[in-house]
Amino acid sequence: MASTVWRGHISFGLISIPVRLFRAARAERVKLRQLYRVPAEAAAADRKLRPTVPALERNGGATPRTAAAAPDSDAGESEPVFAPVRRAAVSEDDRKLIPDETIEKGYEFEKGRFVAIGAEELKAIAPKTATEMEIIEFVRLREVDPVYFETSYYIAPEAAGEKPYSLLYRALQETGLVAVARFAMHGREHIVILRPGRRGVLCHTMYFNSEIRADQEYPADPSVVAKKELDLAKELIHSLAIAFDPAKYRDTYRDQLAALIAAKVEGREPSATKSKPAASPVIDIADALRKSLAAVKKPPASAKKAAASARNSRVDKPVVRNSSGRR
Repeated sequence: MASTVWRGHISFGLISIPVRLFRAARAERVKLRQLYRVPAEAAAADRKLRPTVPALERNGGATPRTAAAAPDSDAGESEPVFAPVRRAAVSEDDRKLIPDETIEKGYEFEKGRFVAIGAEELKAIAPKTATEMEIIEFVRLREVDPVYFETSYYIAPEAAGEKPYSLLYRALQETGLVAVARFAMHGREHIVILRPGRRGVLCHTMYFNSEIRADQEYPADPSVVAKKELDLAKELIHSLAIAFDPAKYRDTYRDQLAALIAAKVEGREPSATKSKPAASPVIDIADALRKSLAAVKKPPASAKKAAASARNSRVDKPVVRNSSGRR
């Protein structure tokens, strides 16, 4: 079983389903590690006797400097000063700094045993970024499981390609088909889906079939579901069904992080965020579904007050007529 990336609950009205998530697909790569060639004399010596160089020392062994000079002791407390850092390559055993020019890539074919692969060897077999995206066939989009989609791109034509681009767009729209194409980008071959969007053609890179972990999909057991529960669940689903509007969904973490940064820059105390109470387990599913339906069909108190206020305004508002007797 794959490692869990999230554990929690799916809330469905008053139904709470405890679940965990794990990746359904992952791009496969041959894992190459960074290696350094140990000099013969150093390899023969006891590794423990070699001097350790601090990881921050670079550029010919220059002494590392602090991010900012310490304030005078009599100057009182001051605001902390921060500076960015960068990573340095060090050996695993004694944390010795490794010069960049001695680093190469390699593959661990046995525990602790590596074979080096030169940069030119990798360059020779890497797929070159191609200038042609070849359409090889057309399929129906509903036949493509969304689990295969990896990354989405907009496609824009060059000036000379405006007419054939529009032709492809209209043809895909009229036929209801999407194109399957192959091309190379960023040193990797891709299979992509080209489909008509609202205004132009979109491109979706796809996972290869070998990258889909289909054997790890959990099989649901429909036999444990009672017909009464299924009918209530379907009714609840239809009562919550609306037109999809992606604009109303926001990344709340990003919004809160931006607010936190703004508060710190301005020297304000960041506002506290309210945490949602944990979902409680449901004992009677049918009862929870009935209560959920009742909550959906029952208008909220604010809506009732607004409706009552509107009725009162229509009754109490005087009718104003002009001199001709018209309203």
